[in-house]
Amino acid sequence: MLSAAGLLLLALALGDSGRAEVRPVEAVGAVPLDADAPSRVPPRDAALQRALQHAVHRVALDELPDFDPETGEEALAVALGKDPSEFATRYRIREDRGERPALFTDDPEVESEYVVVVEVHVDVERVRERLAEAGLLLMPSGDGRRYRVRVVIERVESYAAYMAVRTLLEELGLRSVLPAEMERGRAVLEVDGDRSPDQLMNGLLEAAPSNLRLVPLSIDATTLTLRVRFLGAPASPDPGVWPGAPPD
Repeated sequence: MLSAAGLLLLALALGDSGRAEVRPVEAVGAVPLDADAPSRVPPRDAALQRALQHAVHRVALDELPDFDPETGEEALAVALGKDPSEFATRYRIREDRGERPALFTDDPEVESEYVVVVEVHVDVERVRERLAEAGLLLMPSGDGRRYRVRVVIERVESYAAYMAVRTLLEELGLRSVLPAEMERGRAVLEVDGDRSPDQLMNGLLEAAPSNLRLVPLSIDATTLTLRVRFLGAPASPDPGVWPGAPPD
């Protein structure tokens, strides 16, 4: 758990806890049409629901690289529930293709289907939280639990500050620490190891040198968001300036 000082810093920083991660996904929704047994749900609505489900499941599978969708399809369906719209911040139908000859349906007896193409903006954090609650992000390994954690560094001021966090993580003995995203003033590292997000934060605080200040902004089941800055000159002779870094 965080120390008293860490909890105080976290409480002060929650007002600037960063933005939610939203991932745009284009998905196709198709439902078979059966003239002899028409569905009570309009085909367009059913196809839209199927597209939303496909988009959410694709984001979930991106978060579970070792997951076998064939053997674990039922567990994934249970974890994400029956209403995919709860994970979508917004969506729009890009193409309403209507009734077409069957292409996406596996059943050879189905001759036609209703098809839509939908752009879905999926709340990635909400998907991760649901997967974590279902135990799919915490998988047993030979030496204890296995955690996949996103370490988000907000308002990065220099490349040296980013590398300081990455080096500290690597020194914690994790399985892997890989860069996932880099943009103006922000960096994301994907961490695979045996420490939960709060344990990672404690490890970083204990290992950080005296001239490096780490401020936790938010911690949840799968993500650690923090800010880092040097109190004095960093060890690197040329720290560099991170693009878009805010002035102090």
